[in-house]
Amino acid sequence: EVRLESAIDVVHRHGVGSCRGRLVATPKGIRYETTNRDDAFSTALLDIETFQVDYLAKNLRVKLPRGRQFNFTDPDGNADRLFVFHRDVERARERLKNGDAPAGN
Repeated sequence: EVRLESAIDVVHRHGVGSCRGRLVATPKGIRYETTNRDDAFSTALLDIETFQVDYLAKNLRVKLPRGRQFNFTDPDGNADRLFVFHRDVERARERLKNGDAPAGN
């Protein structure tokens, strides 16, 4: 069974400005929780088109199925937290791609 309960506080960088929120990942999906309703999203882990971390730039990039792209940073500039979140989610995504069942199903 694929188990994943990971969450991280993030800053979503816009073209101009930014908003704060929280990325939450479970075997069923990933969601961005924020008070900025236009930026909130939820999608299945395997539906993510791009999921990359750039440690030096302290950036986590998420591209959703319909082409919307998000760039996230850590509120404290801590690339380690982004890296660990990315690593944990990628492990779960790989297991799901290989046919392992999500926990709880």
